[in-house]
Amino acid sequence: MTTILGRYIIRQVLLGTALAALLLVALDAVFALIDELRDVGRGDYGVAQALMYVALTLPRRMYEMMPPAALLGGLLLLGNLAAGSELTAMRAAGMTVGRFVAWVMQGGLIVVLAMVAIGEFVAPVAENRAQNLKATAFDRELSVGSMGLWARDGRRIVHAEAVLPEDRLAGVRVVELGEDRRPRVITRAAGARYTDGEWWLEDVERSRPDFDGVVTEHADEERVERLIAPEYFSVLVVEPAQMGARDLHRYIQYLQENRLDSAPYEVAFWQRLTLPASTWVMLLLAIPFLFGSQREGGAGRRLFVGIAIGVSFAIVMRAMTHVGLVFALPPVLAASAPVLLFLVAGLLGLRRVA
Repeated sequence: MTTILGRYIIRQVLLGTALAALLLVALDAVFALIDELRDVGRGDYGVAQALMYVALTLPRRMYEMMPPAALLGGLLLLGNLAAGSELTAMRAAGMTVGRFVAWVMQGGLIVVLAMVAIGEFVAPVAENRAQNLKATAFDRELSVGSMGLWARDGRRIVHAEAVLPEDRLAGVRVVELGEDRRPRVITRAAGARYTDGEWWLEDVERSRPDFDGVVTEHADEERVERLIAPEYFSVLVVEPAQMGARDLHRYIQYLQENRLDSAPYEVAFWQRLTLPASTWVMLLLAIPFLFGSQREGGAGRRLFVGIAIGVSFAIVMRAMTHVGLVFALPPVLAASAPVLLFLVAGLLGLRRVA
């Protein structure tokens, strides 16, 4: 059973993380809104749509900001206990560093559970709606949802199962309608790419209704005049970091089955699994500075330390992502190496104050 003192520590962890998350997400949302204002005026995309778009991306931003929020919240609010000599009184009453760490980790568990719920159940749905809102505002003939991309160009209906980075589409189907609105030609392709101002379909199979049945044609590669406007790719493409673990897993299977490069999505998948663990690691890193702050420094020093550690973690994680892709490292290694590195640093710091 958690004692009254333990519940007090847990509340401080939760309150500090919540306040820091609100601050970080608010700052991130302001910069995101400024960036979205550049697109205002394209089609029906106005200020109201930009505000709604940013609002729908808030769950994803909160998920991404949770580790640094836990670090800053732990340093600032738990640091107040050290500044007010409360930690000294607790240790004089018999509280060990181990018990304090256990209580902080219990608060971290609640944060991690909330983080997973937001990242896997709320953020993907909200992100999908945000993407569809922006695409539809740009062009009413575009629609993006759980069933992929749909676009209409006169009598042509284009469907793609996935919009991939580097101007690529996966699982393309083009239906050309006749004057009676009935399908006249149905073209299926494993993928499509936009290169040097031209669209190229890959592994093409075309079906045409005939009096004798259905005539089928096949081609390994075929150029088409138009598919979708390439300028919409910045709106339609879903970056790996914006997808939930389940969606990433399905994407990876789809890409591997169609012999497409899945490495960025595999790294993002493992980062998705290790990011909640990094919240615990950030809280663990904060503890040595809490006990150290009883002797020197104040809130300003703790804030500087938190920002420095958070920025360092983000730099190392991004660097390992690129290193893993360039040198073809196992995705699980590229994703987990930063977390393990900072975990070791946190454990070494605890040894000094234990």
